[in-house]
Amino acid sequence: MKIEKSHKIGFFDIDSQFKLRVQSAARFFQEMATLHSTKIGAGSDVLFEKGVIWFLHRLEIEFFRYPSLGEDIKVSTWSRGFKRFKGFREYHIHSSLGDIARGSSVWLFFDFKRKRISKVPVQISDLYEIEHEKWFNKEINDWQPCGKIDPDQQMDISLRYSDFDMNGHVNNTIYLGFLETLYHKTINSNSKPIKNIKIRFNREIGSGKDNIRAGWYKANGVYQCNIFDDSTLYADAEIIPMY
Repeated sequence: MKIEKSHKIGFFDIDSQFKLRVQSAARFFQEMATLHSTKIGAGSDVLFEKGVIWFLHRLEIEFFRYPSLGEDIKVSTWSRGFKRFKGFREYHIHSSLGDIARGSSVWLFFDFKRKRISKVPVQISDLYEIEHEKWFNKEINDWQPCGKIDPDQQMDISLRYSDFDMNGHVNNTIYLGFLETLYHKTINSNSKPIKNIKIRFNREIGSGKDNIRAGWYKANGVYQCNIFDDSTLYADAEIIPMY
């Protein structure tokens, strides 16, 4: 089952060029995943009562173009099924002007009472109507992230109160904002937007942190990125510019 929601690009969705931000697209995807699960009776309130939760593990977004302020868009999502403790999900953003972005993600099913990932129970997985359509030939689950790197360039990023969600952790969509900042502040000298971005979430950034760092090195036209501090790699990622 696919679900779709309309949205008008607003001031809180855009950057200084009046174009959609990467972080906003990631937020749309996260909100749609939550809406889908809630609609079929597996929302966060239901899961919380069972002592379980979904964690976003990997995400890929590819942009065809960046819509502007005021454009009416439609965002859709669907489940591609489950394998042991993983859930696979696809996304699409489009408008009357054509395709905007597509995405793919892997979620981990986590038992927070036992503090470990857990197999998705059939009582949960059977609630979803599975769609097998997918966007990418290479699965984001099979992507080999760079791991810890020695960056060619890095920058400090201060954490704000608004970066933290109800669980006391930096929301996953904010990580995309960190990478977007890194890209436009230290990489993008030719005003080229991001074409493709992949990220693996390794560790949560807790409310006790005041700042982190983001850095990159370039290999074969691809920017390998880290979000990290002195002791922890919070995420590793890959950015390809839109040439």
